[in-house]
Amino acid sequence: MNPNLPSEKRRFAAAYLRCFDAEAAAQTIGRSDGIRMLTTSAVQRELELQRGQCDICRADIVRRLAQLAFGRANDCVKLVLQEAPEVDALDLSLLSEVKRNDKGTVEVKLIDRIRALEQLMTLGTQSTDCAEAFFAAAEDVEAD
Repeated sequence: MNPNLPSEKRRFAAAYLRCFDAEAAAQTIGRSDGIRMLTTSAVQRELELQRGQCDICRADIVRRLAQLAFGRANDCVKLVLQEAPEVDALDLSLLSEVKRNDKGTVEVKLIDRIRALEQLMTLGTQSTDCAEAFFAAAEDVEAD
């Protein structure tokens, strides 16, 4: 990170890289002008710097795809069925969309597991190392 950059802009860049939502990142640091902050050259330089420091590797991506493809939707169901669920304690990573109509009917959409599996297959056919990472990640998910 750039030590000459005000910490607020560094924190904004870090928050933005976690969620890719400028307004949410701004709220994280107590501001409300996320889009404006995102367009400043200082923040853009910090984003490039922080992106370069990310150590996300292929195995991490394969592991995450496996978690999405084989994960359990229990917490997504709890969100809808419980009167006052503790949302922060729920794992909603499989949740894609929640709708409630004026009659009170709730519609829940989960991520497309078939698509996640297709991505895993694509990654698996690209190299044998990736296939091994896929099976290791799948075993990790099944153990959870």
